Amino acid sequence: MRNGPTSTSRSTSTIFSCFSGPLISWWYFPFERTIGYLQKINTTNRVGGELEGILTKSFLRGATLRRWLRRPDCPEIIKQFKAIFDRAFGQRSKVVGTSPPLVKDGDCAQYMYNGTSFSRASTHLGNSLVLYYPSSSASTPIAGSIERILSRREETSFIICRQAPLPAGQSDPFLWYYPYFPAQTYSSKMQNTTDTVQPSQILSHCARFEFSEDCAVVLNLSRS
Repeated sequence: MRNGPTSTSRSTSTIFSCFSGPLISWWYFPFERTIGYLQKINTTNRVGGELEGILTKSFLRGATLRRWLRRPDCPEIIKQFKAIFDRAFGQRSKVVGTSPPLVKDGDCAQYMYNGTSFSRASTHLGNSLVLYYPSSSASTPIAGSIERILSRREETSFIICRQAPLPAGQSDPFLWYYPYFPAQTYSSKMQNTTDTVQPSQILSHCARFEFSEDCAVVLNLSRS
């Protein structure tokens, strides 16, 4: 009997839902990544608990090896193989590294920083939505959209348009669930204010959804 990826993902989703509750009470992105991993496993002719054993052993071995690679006493020569390990056992689309500077100064459509791809809004809106620190001394990130990516000599910088905050007097319903559900309500409009920041000032990508004419919820997509 063949259990295809669809049945695997459905059963996994059901199990996670039983233990973690509705979406508003739990962050489902790690589970979605796990389901994507499960879908790639060959489940043909696996009977009598064999499939469960394979999944458990594979997960434990991978988790143990990743933990060991992050230990401070891990030998340096082993750390050099981490990029190969990530390519073999990580997500297929993941690219590790940072884009080199342009040969000539100018605008970039996309830029890779530490394995994360960023784009200007005119190229890819989703990859332009970020949470960032507007200055090197700022302690609280804000939401915005990358308008331009500038390459000047050996440096690359982002020009980011700020997401407008909620008007005074309006309450944020998502504050009740923070930090368990890392979302915040903003105005659905953008400010005229822009910030020029370095890639290191970007905290993470974010997702934005306009749930009313005047309000938009911004979800932190950081994996840390």
